[in-house]
Amino acid sequence: MNRPAQSPAAARPAQSYSGQRPAAGAGQGLSANRPAQSPAARPSTGGPAASGRTALQSPQSYQKPSQSQVGNFLNLPQQPQAGARSSSPPAAGQLTSGGQGPKTVTTPDSSTITVAGGSGSRTTAGGATIGGAGAAIKVEGPGGNTAVKGSGVAGASKGDSAVVAGGSRAGIETAGGAAAGRASGFRGATDGTNSAVRAGSVSGARDAAGNSVANVRGGYADSSGYRQGGSLTAARNQWGYTGARAVGGAGVGGTGQVGAVAGIRGPGGNVVTAGRGAAYVNGQFVGGKAWSAVNGAYTRWGAFGPGWYGRYPGAWWPGKWAVATTAWATATWATAGSYCGCSGEGAYYDYGENVTYEDGTVYNGDRPVATAEQYYEQAGQIADSGQAAQNEEWLPLGVFAVIAEPAQTQTDKVVQLALNKDGIIRGNLQDSLADKVMPVTGSVDKKTQRVALKIEGNDSVVVETGLYNLTNDEVPLLVHFGADRQEARTLIRLKQPEGQEQQ
Repeated sequence: MNRPAQSPAAARPAQSYSGQRPAAGAGQGLSANRPAQSPAARPSTGGPAASGRTALQSPQSYQKPSQSQVGNFLNLPQQPQAGARSSSPPAAGQLTSGGQGPKTVTTPDSSTITVAGGSGSRTTAGGATIGGAGAAIKVEGPGGNTAVKGSGVAGASKGDSAVVAGGSRAGIETAGGAAAGRASGFRGATDGTNSAVRAGSVSGARDAAGNSVANVRGGYADSSGYRQGGSLTAARNQWGYTGARAVGGAGVGGTGQVGAVAGIRGPGGNVVTAGRGAAYVNGQFVGGKAWSAVNGAYTRWGAFGPGWYGRYPGAWWPGKWAVATTAWATATWATAGSYCGCSGEGAYYDYGENVTYEDGTVYNGDRPVATAEQYYEQAGQIADSGQAAQNEEWLPLGVFAVIAEPAQTQTDKVVQLALNKDGIIRGNLQDSLADKVMPVTGSVDKKTQRVALKIEGNDSVVVETGLYNLTNDEVPLLVHFGADRQEARTLIRLKQPEGQEQQ
């Protein structure tokens, strides 16, 4: 559902005939444009010949159209024959210096191919230069199947100022009613110093039964540092159920906002929705709707202090905090990444969005990375590599509430995590309903930044996320209950209010 169907291979447009030898069987389509020859030039057939077909009565003529036929189809200037007068001016649609009109050819199997192209430029009275170009091709099969592709670009400039816009479209539609298409476009402008650009794309598919899926993306940026992006994915089945998800974000000067909303609507009008969002300030996400709701409902703020460790002697506790004196402290990506040797930008793992399962294969974006079984085994290996810890200086990653549903505001499970310089992770999972604490062990794979954890006493269950995720306030998780079962969870960072520390 999250990745729109790719356009079938049949949607690829046929190559242009320009500069190529026409394929066998193309003669019938060429004959309609060839000027009729004089009776003296027609071979004898024993009867009257149909106008425009006499040169193509022989099977060999389908294999090799004459040079004049090819030239006439392409509207190229004809070479004058000896003793003939010069040709007349180009007809409508013939190639000229100002552009190229549409041309149509019908193949022997009754398919119709239409090619159109154009280009041109001019200078206005004010001294601005304006130009444009475009091309399109359409293939219509005898059974009603159709494929099209087109592209175009236009621009204008004067001095240091310039604007440009371009785009393309491609699509296919079958006689049975199935269709797929994709379009993209961009616009840009500059005055020589400042600049701005906007881009977007849309893709979608629909089958003959009425099931459909679509994805729309857009973005904007300018030289002041402002950035904006968003996407919308939606699917609808033939019974009227519709699912949609929208994601958007904006940022400038180190401050930004992001948000997401998902919803399902039934054929009777019933709607289920959930949303989350956060603000981004100085490299840190700081809350959204779910964050506010969970923090507002939480009351057990005295956990993970000296008195708490005394109540649960089997819990993990740090030998030494590296930069803080409390498990409730937070770490930015710049701090956590460099602390354990993860370089570059943070990798965000959003399960069900950029990490998906399809037919037993795990994808990161559109790229297959492993089978479901291999991905589960990798997570187990990452978690097991953190069993032994030599470095006992721990960077606190914070305390998080475990949420099973996006709209959930209260929880009875809380996890506390910390990281050492070797990339090993330790912590505790507290179940307040059972009044039980279970140590957590794991590590971060420094190449992929993928984090995997195991809970003491349950070796078959592996929890995974990304290290960058753990520096945010809302953290997507994937819980592996084996190679063939996975469920999504979310961690919500708990921000301990002042004065709630346990002594």
